[in-house]
Amino acid sequence: MNKKLTALSVFTALLCTTILSPVSAFAQTAGSEETNIAATKEPAGTATPSATQTPAVTSKPTAAPKKKTKKKKSITKITISAAGDCTLGSDYKSPASVNFYAKYKQKTPSYFFKNVKNIFKKDDLTLVNFEGTLTTRSTRADKTFAFKGNPSYLKILQKGNVDAISFANNHCRDFGNGSYHDTISVFKKNKMPFASYGKVSIYKTNGKKIGMIAVNGLEGVSSSKHYIKSGIQKLKKKKADLIIVSMHAGIEKTSSLDAIQKSIAHYAVKQGANLVLGHHPHVLQGIEKYKGAYIVYSLANFCFGGNTNPPDKDTMIYQQTFTFKKNKLQKSNDVKIIPCKVSSTNSINNYQPTPAKGKAKKRILAKMNRYCKPFNVHFKKNGKVGR
Repeated sequence: MNKKLTALSVFTALLCTTILSPVSAFAQTAGSEETNIAATKEPAGTATPSATQTPAVTSKPTAAPKKKTKKKKSITKITISAAGDCTLGSDYKSPASVNFYAKYKQKTPSYFFKNVKNIFKKDDLTLVNFEGTLTTRSTRADKTFAFKGNPSYLKILQKGNVDAISFANNHCRDFGNGSYHDTISVFKKNKMPFASYGKVSIYKTNGKKIGMIAVNGLEGVSSSKHYIKSGIQKLKKKKADLIIVSMHAGIEKTSSLDAIQKSIAHYAVKQGANLVLGHHPHVLQGIEKYKGAYIVYSLANFCFGGNTNPPDKDTMIYQQTFTFKKNKLQKSNDVKIIPCKVSSTNSINNYQPTPAKGKAKKRILAKMNRYCKPFNVHFKKNGKVGR
């Protein structure tokens, strides 16, 4: 009996070994395959290796290289370009064959800033004065000249690489108060930054916030100063890094400054403006450096549909580069003017502002040096400030 049991035990053990050996081999093979896939990322559909295949040898993963910590730029430069009056439209009395409307029908929106758009493309902010309205209203204000353009005319500025607009002047309500709001609606709809009276604006570029204010000195000095003071307070709360004030003031068609211009401009600087840009005289005027900030008293006309053939076609692009060192604004004397003409031809205004060359460039530079002499500001042959 014991022999039978012993024989049976031996038989049972042999039988279990025969049955379980393949299962054990399969389990070992499955474990090796899973490790191999994780290491080598075999694509789907790869044949499963048999139990007799030698598993691939996976090398020890190499430690990922340490990322180099990028140092924040300690110096940031912001270049601003400013140009004068842009009137995208004409008065109804202007000659129909040569006025702004006629030129727009003949050309595309890209035509008007064709000769200056590359200059504006290279800066951090291009700011112009918009003088007129963008509206379809027909009831004009009772005044000598009233300007309006179709709302689609804003494409002219967009195609010309203009980034922002000052809009506080004696022509922003030429077709009633409604035309003022129509124009603002066009700016907002097209996401064009603008400043107008109590409405300040911030333009973000290159990691900096540029605050903008626009006032109309023709409507009163006290109101202009009020908008400047409150506007600068708003911008400082929004942590603007630079503040630009555009003022509409002065006497038309003269290079002489009046007391209102100086009063508003000096007040703006004292309140904290880093740059003051002047409009309204329609001709160039001097540039003053006051308490470390530059005041451009008049940028003249630029893309100006208000006159089919102005006798004085001289204008300029004002450029200033501001430097921040460790986020602190440094004293700035990096100023340049680019002499221009409001038209690419001398015989008529074709509404295409163009950089001046040769004798015209020298003449405009000489003119600006005469106007700036009382302020001890001088521009070299290359247009940069200095001697």
